[in-house]
Amino acid sequence: SYRFGLRWRGAHLRVEVDGDGVQYTLTEGSALTFLHDGLPQRLHAGQPLRLKCAGFADAGATALKAVIFDLDGVIADTAIVHHAAWKRLADEIGVPFDDATGERMKGVDRRGSLDILLQATTHSYTEAEKHTLATRKNDYYREQIEHFGPRDLLPGARAAIEQVRRAGLKVALASASRNAGLLLERLGIADLFDAIVDANRISRSKPDPEIFLAAANALGVAPDECIGVEDAAAGIASIHAAGMAAVGIGQPLVLAKADLVLPSIAAFDIGTFTATRTANWRGPVVRQAATQTETDGEDVTWATASK
Repeated sequence: SYRFGLRWRGAHLRVEVDGDGVQYTLTEGSALTFLHDGLPQRLHAGQPLRLKCAGFADAGATALKAVIFDLDGVIADTAIVHHAAWKRLADEIGVPFDDATGERMKGVDRRGSLDILLQATTHSYTEAEKHTLATRKNDYYREQIEHFGPRDLLPGARAAIEQVRRAGLKVALASASRNAGLLLERLGIADLFDAIVDANRISRSKPDPEIFLAAANALGVAPDECIGVEDAAAGIASIHAAGMAAVGIGQPLVLAKADLVLPSIAAFDIGTFTATRTANWRGPVVRQAATQTETDGEDVTWATASK
């Protein structure tokens, strides 16, 4: 075992390494963000942090067998299309619609999203009228995705899915969209998925865990053997409720409860989750693009301990 200290801009970090891992203690300063084995960690005064060290195996870690991806906002930027379709409907029926309302709809199925929209009106709609409105919105959406193609995949999306398959893991889709199958065909990636679960196969929408549990069941794996990848807070809650680890794609403030937040799907690296050295990657932590040296606007201190 050994120990050493690091001083950085008024903060002092004590690092103690032994046969089981490494313990970080902030002895001076109120908080510090640093990199442990390539992943940012947030440390506060009076709250020592103990982590596995590079080269140490985590015997208690469950083997990863599958990755379950959301569709909208993760694989393709259909969130913009959904937003435009809901905005068009809202304008037609005289209901206010803004970005905050659109954010609440992310990861929620069509009927649930309609209920969110109608919260802003005093008019009482019958079930038949709600069905008509939901169908009208879907028609607007389908008009747009009919023109989708592989060019509409988000940068790095196909590569992320393919690297999961190359790693020998199973791949599933868990999407609140009832048009998921059609969209995957348009995007040219339907054959990359071992299972597709959409709103047609479930009765409860995110944040209920049903859709991710159904995806794991379709793959024949246990929930704790899966990682879920989402861009919405409701999706992250759904993944966690299913007993899975959650990777968020997007803004850290919106996805604060995710175990790991990536700026885009292009930053997804399956090696982060399969390598022994990062077996205890579960956070919550935030990983920024590899070229950045700041996390949430704060300078990061590198502290890498090895056996």
